Amino acid sequence: MIVEKNKFAAIVTECDYENDTDKIRELIGDCRVVVVRNNNPVPPETLVSFYKTIGEVVSQNTKVKGNVAGHGELIKVRKNGLFSGEEDGELEWHSAGMNRKGHDDVVVMYMHQNAESGGNTFFSDSQTAFTDLDDDTKDILRNIKSKIVTYNAKLKLEQMYYKRIFSDEQTMMEFKDIDGQNSFEKQTPRKDLVTAHPINNKEGLYFPWTVIRGFSGISKDAQHNLYYKLKNHTQDEKYVYEHEWNNYDICFSDQHHSLHKREAYTGDRELWRAGIWYRDEEVKEKADETIEYRDHQAGSYDEWSCESLIK
Repeated sequence: MIVEKNKFAAIVTECDYENDTDKIRELIGDCRVVVVRNNNPVPPETLVSFYKTIGEVVSQNTKVKGNVAGHGELIKVRKNGLFSGEEDGELEWHSAGMNRKGHDDVVVMYMHQNAESGGNTFFSDSQTAFTDLDDDTKDILRNIKSKIVTYNAKLKLEQMYYKRIFSDEQTMMEFKDIDGQNSFEKQTPRKDLVTAHPINNKEGLYFPWTVIRGFSGISKDAQHNLYYKLKNHTQDEKYVYEHEWNNYDICFSDQHHSLHKREAYTGDRELWRAGIWYRDEEVKEKADETIEYRDHQAGSYDEWSCESLIK
């Protein structure tokens, strides 16, 4: 296996799917993004077998539209499907967990058919971004939680951020995690802002700023200032890698200390997505969200932008 670095991302060639598993796992923790280059198409069954050497792979049922050749582990990402984004294909910064408790440790993307133009994916590095903060700021961040947007199931899909993720309400309500729980039902109104990575145990930011409305335990002005400080810091060029896809690339994307987004594109781009979980305790864990709190807080939100989250 040959590994080269592009910023923080690891670019891998000559990968042995059977014998390089431990190296790939280690690279995901240390680099946040691992791209495995392939010269030829990789069959769906080979992808699934490879992914299962990394961890448990989520398999969606047939009610979730877009599986690949009957493999529920692989879901097509394309326009008019899951994770379709805006009309031009752009999809804002996000991660697998966002506003829920328990989530994929890794999202894997395989480029089945590249776009005619555009469609690059951007990845952030919130582990290094946290390391580079001053010690006083780190201490503050370790002791506060993010206030996360949650949605009542009664809300129409059109009113929600997730209209860019799910193609229809049935898919949203049927999309499940490895523990069999519906992802939508695992929402939580608070999440730790600083977490330890399960692979290298290093601290990093869990900062999906597109669904954050503030922080607990500090004043409103302090929340506003901290939100934009962290957003600007984590979006610095140093902490963002732009991946220009080749057909048959496999991209392992860490979901603990990284976000990703997709730029607009033209053409019939088709990517196959899978979710991987590392740990048995998370497979068995049941969400302990406070449903009463969530349902009380969730309401008919007007469409909101990331820039208007904190007033």
